[in-house]
Amino acid sequence: MKIFCFLIAICLFNIFSVDAQDFIVKNNDDVIRGTIKGTDYFSVFISENDKTDVILPARDVKNFFWNGNSYLSKGFATGKNLEYRFVKLIEMGTVNLYSFGGENLMPPVKQKNVRFRPSVGIGTGTGGYGGMGLGGGISIGGGRNTMPDRPAGAPVVRYFIEKPGAGPLQEIPIKAITEDIRKSEVKTILLQKLGDQPAMKEKVEANTALNSRDVIELIKEYNEAKK
Repeated sequence: MKIFCFLIAICLFNIFSVDAQDFIVKNNDDVIRGTIKGTDYFSVFISENDKTDVILPARDVKNFFWNGNSYLSKGFATGKNLEYRFVKLIEMGTVNLYSFGGENLMPPVKQKNVRFRPSVGIGTGTGGYGGMGLGGGISIGGGRNTMPDRPAGAPVVRYFIEKPGAGPLQEIPIKAITEDIRKSEVKTILLQKLGDQPAMKEKVEANTALNSRDVIELIKEYNEAKK
């Protein structure tokens, strides 16, 4: 696992150091550079070489880098099919943490001036950095038009945890952390992923808040200890 994380870090460093410009890595490993104008987590909108506007759906993309953040394409089960959506990488290591949603970052698009790239196809294997591009077929609800409504000033952000080799991507219900039953569920998930270290197990069990900041810090500390 340490070697795996080291190789990913080297790969990211090599790509980022070449050019600070936004970029997208497609399924066929082609790299598109330019200025990313936004994403709605189902597709990404880029001005290719700052000349031609292009929209790429998540199913055609492995990952992209934008505003200092990495986004990976993951497959989520919607009924009998997989729907590909982007998740933002929050923490990476022995345990990975991703977020989905929040503000709608896709700007208005003038259809006549934008090219939609056709799908190049993808199987049910791996993708993204280090084979992390495909989730474990986890259900995230219906299609993009069935996402829950957001009250003003309270964007919906969903968090997902992944421990490669120890089961599929799993949602952490942080958004409803004020409910005791949800708080217990978050604690159970964290104990499953981080509980193999006695010190971390004790911290998780003692934490009475477990909000998003707490969860991020716990996973970050766990990954640091595993290096």
